[in-house]
Amino acid sequence: MNKEYVLQNIILPDVKNNNETLMYLRCGSDVQQFEDKLLFEKNAKCDFATYFNAFSLNKWLEYTNLDNLYLCLNIKGSFKVEIYTSSWFRKKVVTNCIYSKLHINKNLEEIRIPINITTGDNVCFSLVAIEDSSIFSGGHYGTNVINESVLRPVEIDLVMCTFKRESFIKRNIKLLKESFFENHKYNAAGHYHIKVVDNGQTLSSGEIETKDGSIKLYPNLNVGGSGGFARGMMESLKENRATHVLFMDDDVLIQMEALERTYNLLRIIKDDYKDAFLGGAMLRLDMKYIQHENLAAFKGARLISYKGNLNLKHYKNVILNEKYEHTNGTYGAWWYCCMPKQMLGMDKLPYPFFVRMDDMEYSIRSPKKWMSLNGISVWHEAFDRKYSTLMENYFMFKNMLVVNAMHTDFSLKQCIIFMLRRFAKEIFRYDYGGAELLLDGIERFLEGPKFFQNVDTVEDLKQHGKKQAKVKPLAELDYDDKMLDDFTNDLHNVSEGRLKKLFRFATINGHLLPNFIFKDKGYAEYGYTSNSKHFFCRRNVLGCDLNFDTGVILKISRIKCLKLVLRYVCINIRVICSYAKLRHEYKESFAYMTSEKFWNKYLKLG
Repeated sequence: MNKEYVLQNIILPDVKNNNETLMYLRCGSDVQQFEDKLLFEKNAKCDFATYFNAFSLNKWLEYTNLDNLYLCLNIKGSFKVEIYTSSWFRKKVVTNCIYSKLHINKNLEEIRIPINITTGDNVCFSLVAIEDSSIFSGGHYGTNVINESVLRPVEIDLVMCTFKRESFIKRNIKLLKESFFENHKYNAAGHYHIKVVDNGQTLSSGEIETKDGSIKLYPNLNVGGSGGFARGMMESLKENRATHVLFMDDDVLIQMEALERTYNLLRIIKDDYKDAFLGGAMLRLDMKYIQHENLAAFKGARLISYKGNLNLKHYKNVILNEKYEHTNGTYGAWWYCCMPKQMLGMDKLPYPFFVRMDDMEYSIRSPKKWMSLNGISVWHEAFDRKYSTLMENYFMFKNMLVVNAMHTDFSLKQCIIFMLRRFAKEIFRYDYGGAELLLDGIERFLEGPKFFQNVDTVEDLKQHGKKQAKVKPLAELDYDDKMLDDFTNDLHNVSEGRLKKLFRFATINGHLLPNFIFKDKGYAEYGYTSNSKHFFCRRNVLGCDLNFDTGVILKISRIKCLKLVLRYVCINIRVICSYAKLRHEYKESFAYMTSEKFWNKYLKLG
């Protein structure tokens, strides 16, 4: 007996959380949204070729056993319904109309239209009202399965780790309760359990937990994201209820349909993808239509974001976003990452990095395949709005060295070049605190696995947090408006000849030049893409963030530079002498440091 199975709901704009209508539908003022329906005036047109409402045919065919597809709509009135398939061909979208028919329903009725799935990367549809008409919620893309036995059992434990961010976690728990668990339109709601790991121990069970046990709170030590997610994974594995564990950040904003699509996808997954991880894309909170990343890759000395900075209001980019990336080192960030239980285990827990690189390390050693899908995503604060040398130079850099030592063929020569480039960047932009944090991180790496086993994470964070440059609102800093305007206009004009670059490098970006040739003030970007050209021969530089909201005054100091260079040389020699031994130590201790025995001791669970 055939069973109708919903794959993807047609969703209307979420006016509370995302006012970017073009991510849901394209229409004029003659189409109005009213609660759970769209009201069309005569001749009004609405196109659903969008990020949230187009159907990713190529991905569903690749990942699942899908062999038939239909479009279901709830309409009242007269509509011309057109269905299109689209493909990415020579960097352009090629669209083909495969269905066009007039549907007249005087009363509210459900229509189902079979769709040919033999061609195209993407399926979408549009409606034209022949008269004043309406379309109601409940529309979806679905499939007919032979019987229910072909559907896989799926139970998901959603793990969120938080530390003294009560407002974020309470908002998301409230949203999950009201918009997901209590919303009867979601088939997946009864198959999710939420585990909130509270590293700050500031939440009470009464304000988080539910009586039916669907949401539980776990007080935890302040052991960072890796420790929080490790605790959540352990609790899920102990219960042995879930088939999948979904890690999600506490400060994200999510469209509930992402949880539904995750569940729907996993239920009809192919055997070839039953061990695959599913990664959600990250969209920017400040510009909700801009995608920061849709999976990524770790390449030893750098990270590569897939499909970064795509404007998802444009259908061309929606299609581009579905193209596969084929490269080694693919990973999915833990702002949204769903993992099958058979790929996890009490002997396969996260590495105790505290923060940064925990998700990358786990991804590199675990799945052979990755999945992603339009509409499975979260909104997250953009990283260029919260740049931190503590995070980037101490935690991130140290942990990258460890991951390379354990899991890649990163050679000593590559390691030396990697360290030199990062150190030079900080010195060249007068960020001596940032350079010190970088060297601190290398020294902790040189201590080997014992550092991670015995570190006091709270004291370590406190000690190194003092060393990073403190940014302030620009209004509190001394700067010249006109010069700042000139700099912003010249921000991306960073081209220069090879000889000047060599000269800047040879003089440590001016540190070896006499003071009288320096200008007093300069302006530069301070963040991920800071360019040392703007610091050359300037005594004082106002380093601004990308949004020109905050900044920091960076002053040249030849004494600090000399001390740090000497320290760098000494550390470099130590790395050269002990790199092979360190790699062996990290690899040998890896099994223990990702085991239940280690984490029980580390988390003081008895």
